[in-house]
Amino acid sequence: MMKKRQWSEWAWDAWCIASGIGVWPRYIEPRLLTTTHLSLPIPHLPTELIGLKILQFSDLHWNAQFSSVLLKQLKWKMQVHKPDMIFFTGDFLCRSCLEEREQLLQLFNSLKAPMGCFAVLGNHDYAQFVTVSAQGDYDVEKTSSKSNISKGFKRLFHPVTLTKQVTTRAQQVGLHAGLIELLAETPVQLLHNQTKLVSCKGTWLNVCGLGEYTLGRFDPQTAFQDYNIRYPGIVLSHNPDTIEPLRQYPGDIILAGHTHGGQVNLPGIWKRFTCIEHLEYKSGLKEVGKKWAYINRGISSVMKFRWFSLPELTLITLQRG
Repeated sequence: MMKKRQWSEWAWDAWCIASGIGVWPRYIEPRLLTTTHLSLPIPHLPTELIGLKILQFSDLHWNAQFSSVLLKQLKWKMQVHKPDMIFFTGDFLCRSCLEEREQLLQLFNSLKAPMGCFAVLGNHDYAQFVTVSAQGDYDVEKTSSKSNISKGFKRLFHPVTLTKQVTTRAQQVGLHAGLIELLAETPVQLLHNQTKLVSCKGTWLNVCGLGEYTLGRFDPQTAFQDYNIRYPGIVLSHNPDTIEPLRQYPGDIILAGHTHGGQVNLPGIWKRFTCIEHLEYKSGLKEVGKKWAYINRGISSVMKFRWFSLPELTLITLQRG
């Protein structure tokens, strides 16, 4: 069911078409799903795990306007790559609204990975949407009446300075019951501050998933309680601001999302839309001490507009370092 569009969205589309320069970021780039191929050396990787293929995707931002073209590409590429494991690093939903439930259920039931599918929640995936407020706090969005277009322009012309504070209201937000129930009907295992030891080709692999940083749910001390340091590990955390504190915990690869790679990835502009504390973790592969970290650009976004930040799948092949 398509929601009624606001006048500002019609005006935005008209400008994109009339200006010419808006056609690419509005109608073309958001539908060009790419795959980034990486081969990462892992120290002391068990022989059985050499060549293991893991597929990461992130930031689906599912809603009634999700592109059917993008959805077909996503399903097709998931099957073509034939990963051993699939990881989703948060933001299933847009602003905590579960729309077109059956189509979303079909998508996640179509995932196939013999060693399992795992996910964590993003800031759009709890009972209420938590974002950066005008004061720079991590807070519950007070109103959703404004269009995505007007919110985007407000951020462009009135950037905020992060206080790094999570409000009491944000800390009290609960899990999204509808999303939790949906995932229970799929092969996706949700990890919320917990580690699962997964049997892989005759050995074991730790998969650790963290709660969302902007809601104050990031709890590595709890998450790593069941981590077995005798085996390698993949760590899932939606927000890349968690990468720095994760330095002191186990794990060989940290997978994150949230930033959309800057989304409007133009000099002097992307920082206004990428509200993270560590801007060096905007996107891509990073060495973090003896670990690897990869920040995925995501599949979609609330505002369907991308400039030099193509939607992305990440296919990682493990090698012995």
